[in-house]
This record gives sequence, structure tokens and C-alpha cells, in this order.
Amino acid sequence: MGGLAILNQWSVFWSCTGLLIIITALSCLAPHRNAAWVFTHYQNQTGFENPGYVLVLGMIGAAYSLFGCECAASVNEETKDADISSPLAMVSSIAVSWAVGFAFLIVLLFSIQDIDAILDSTLHMPVAQLFYDAIGVWGAMGFLVLIVVCQFCTGATTITVTSRQIYALARDHAAPMSSDLKKVNSYKLPGNAVWFTVAMTCLVVLPFPLSEHLFETIVSATTITIHFSYAMVLGCRLIAPDPDKKKGRFHLGRWSAPINIIGFSWAVFAIFAFVLPTSWPMTSDTFNYAGVGLVLVVMTVVSFWLGWGRYHYEGPKAMTDDI
Repeated sequence: MGGLAILNQWSVFWSCTGLLIIITALSCLAPHRNAAWVFTHYQNQTGFENPGYVLVLGMIGAAYSLFGCECAASVNEETKDADISSPLAMVSSIAVSWAVGFAFLIVLLFSIQDIDAILDSTLHMPVAQLFYDAIGVWGAMGFLVLIVVCQFCTGATTITVTSRQIYALARDHAAPMSSDLKKVNSYKLPGNAVWFTVAMTCLVVLPFPLSEHLFETIVSATTITIHFSYAMVLGCRLIAPDPDKKKGRFHLGRWSAPINIIGFSWAVFAIFAFVLPTSWPMTSDTFNYAGVGLVLVVMTVVSFWLGWGRYHYEGPKAMTDDI
């Protein structure tokens, strides 16, 4: 984890510095819209006339941006003072992302030159067209390099977290090939689980050049299912609270129940919002395939459970000798 820790620290520095560069450059170099347009102009190109429905569609992006805030909890076993550092990492990541993301979005809105050109861009990447219109081709390319490096670091973190989750499932005999996936190498890392995650990640990315809709379906289904997991955990906590359970060093105190209710409500809302039609009239190009992806994921999970899990999974292993 030493190299990964260095990569994560460098990633935080790069992400914050890169966003600061983009925000500063757009603020100083790009022609700006006025505040009235940014904060009061209503732009609706969905085909739906109900403003409330359009607002719900606009909130889908917020649901995606919260994806992965629990990553710190997945590496608890490799973290010092995890009972305090992991929850602090989760809370601080949301707080920092909210502050920096809000500033970034405001600057982007002020820097929009031609919204129709952005929506109809042949670049297939609206923000790239926005950069190009605002500061030219070389500035846009520089900004995209900053963003691509951030995405690479995010991918490395995602692979790390996913591999630990696969390792945990294999350790508890909750997935096929458990005997191989639960092995730890000489570096005390779940090497097989890491490479399995890398292979699955490559399979997910491969369809993108062939079908943009297929890739979007996979991403949407992933976001929906992670909100399913949030809702299940928070829902169980609401239905079966344990007031006598000893609290750890980090806890929410009297705010625990209200925040739990808000989190559960948001997770349920996000699940339904992600499967709603996003444009009208619907065609094969504008159809929201997230629901299809969700059905495929559920079918896969149920098949794994019926074919393997119910025969081998006995719950989390409490002792090393049980693994």
C-alpha cells in the first residue's frame, strides 16, 4: 500500500491544483455570461414540459458525483486508526468535493459561449467543446490532459477498492473461485483479486468504441446498484436500530437518525431517477438503457446466489482459522 498511498496523495494534489488552474484560467481568459443568465436562465432541451420532472433529471448528475464516497471504508483493514480515519476521510471527501465542484460548475456556467454548439458538438464531450469555445484549442487540450490524469488516478483507486471487496467476498466464500481470489501475495496484498478486477475493468471498457449506449448503460447500472447498497444498509439501520450498541470514536450522536433518513430517502430517489426517460420523444438513440442494465445486474447477482452463494456463504469470517 506504500506506493498506492503516494499515488493517492499525488492524486489529491493534482486534482485540486488542476481544478484551480482551470477555474483561474476560465475566470481570467474566457468571455463571461452575466449573473442573471447563470442563475435565472432556464434551458430545457429534454422535450418534457414539466419543470419539476426536468429538475429531477438534472439531479441525476449529482447522484453520480456521490458515487464512491465510501471507498475509504473498503480499505479499513489496511488503514491505521481506521475507526476514526476512514469516516473522517468519507466526510471530508464529500465536503471538499462539494466546495470545489460548486466553484467549478459556477465557472463553467459563466464561461458558456454557445450552449447549442456545446449540445450539438461533434467532439462527443460537451465540456471539451466548452473549453474550446472559451479559450481555444491549445487551452482545451491542456485542460483535458489535467482531467484525464485525474480520471486515471480515480481508476487506480476504484480498482484498489473493488479488488478489496472481491477479496472480502472470496474470503467469506460468497463468490465462485473463492479459493484463488482470497489468496494474499508476498506483499500482503490480494494480488489475484487485483488482477481479476483489472481484467473485468478492461471487459467493461472494451464495448465503448463499438457502442456508446452500452458503455453508458454499464455506468448507469453501476451507479444505480451502488445506491441500492446504500439504501439497504441505511434501511436496515432504520428498521432494526440497536440503541445499546457501543459507539465508536466517530459517531453522529443525535444527528444519526435524521441523517440516516435523509441518506435513505436520497438513495431511493436516485434509484428511481436514474431509470426515468431523459428525453422525448424516445428513440433508440435517446432511450435510457439504465433500467436494462439494472435488470441484467440483478439477474447476474441472483444467478450467482442461487448457483453458489446459498450453498457456500455462511456469513463473515470472524477468525483467521475460519478462512
